[in-house]
Amino acid sequence: MAENNNINASDFGSSTKRRLPICFCLDTSGSMMGAPIQQLNQGLTNFIASIKANDDTRSATDIAIVTFGSSVEIVMPFGKISEEGLPEIKASTTMTPIGEGILTALELLNARKEGYKEQGIKYYQPWLVVITDGAPQGPNAMANMELAIKACNELEKDDKLVIFNIGVGNSVDFDILKKVSVKREEPISVTSGDFGKLFEFLGSSSSSVVSSGMSDDALYNISTEPEGESVDMDDFMKFMEE
Repeated sequence: MAENNNINASDFGSSTKRRLPICFCLDTSGSMMGAPIQQLNQGLTNFIASIKANDDTRSATDIAIVTFGSSVEIVMPFGKISEEGLPEIKASTTMTPIGEGILTALELLNARKEGYKEQGIKYYQPWLVVITDGAPQGPNAMANMELAIKACNELEKDDKLVIFNIGVGNSVDFDILKKVSVKREEPISVTSGDFGKLFEFLGSSSSSVVSSGMSDDALYNISTEPEGESVDMDDFMKFMEE
């Protein structure tokens, strides 16, 4: 799990702007090898570039990345993004500890919120973006998944977390992924080839939150067919069809 004993004030920057913390929780199991992981890396890179290119989002958006594959790793903690950019994310084994990954991401988000409070910084409700192409696998995978679902549901019901539960392809256990969110009717479903447009949509949504105060409820107006072939929301389809 994440270790968050020390809060470094310098990691929060000098801006007093209200912050939007986003933690990506990403599947790096073996099925993501090849084109999917390459497209995921490119999508993330473009997302970060779009955040940095906009004055509002650059000073307001905080990003962290957690991956889950052979183990759970914090590949990018909250703080300043290095000049070298994002670390390359690589796929590994067939293990898929989704629950442990989510629990680690929640710890990071909670520590970040505590840091904001300590620094006197206001913040928007944190985003948890979970992207997976499979189902929980590995030691204690289901037990940890149940703990993660319970934690997510409690935070979401109390309006303390916004969840994007995203399934990639047709091998996702959508029944389990659906349980991660109590507010989203169906998980967001895409193909790996749509990663670029998905991250473009997330970037646009984050900009709308910090620039125009878009409500959290609006972020849940994305519904999908269970088979994962289409996304119905007009704004999202605009990106997918371009």
